[in-house]
Amino acid sequence: MTGAVSGTITGEGSLLLASFLFGIVLMMLYDIFRIFRHIVKHGTILTAVEDVFYWVLCAVGVFAMLYQENEGLLRWFVIGGVALGMLLENSLISPFVIRLFVKIISVWLNAMGKVIRIGGMPAKKFLLFFRKELKKIKKAIKIGINKE
Repeated sequence: MTGAVSGTITGEGSLLLASFLFGIVLMMLYDIFRIFRHIVKHGTILTAVEDVFYWVLCAVGVFAMLYQENEGLLRWFVIGGVALGMLLENSLISPFVIRLFVKIISVWLNAMGKVIRIGGMPAKKFLLFFRKELKKIKKAIKIGINKE
């Protein structure tokens, strides 16, 4: 005995690791959906459509990984690895990432709103001035028409 691990076991171990990491990536993708839901409030129907889209994307992704890495053979430890990766990412990383990005995006959106409001003030004053001038012109035209 040389103590070396067979190529089959090494291949299955790397497949398990790949599936675990793929589960983490899939859950990070879902975090993007959750961050979007915190920023832009929407109803049950749109949430359901997003969820169906996400799970179809997950199914296609897992199938593609199984096809590429394991010649399309369904291995339950791969599904378990994906599920474990998703579970760990959801419980350990997601809460902090979601809170952080929601806060960052909210601060950025508030700052951009202030910039737009401040930048819009001169335009608003110009439009009000232009509107007054148009009213004066309209009144002058009305007077001119009535004189004839």
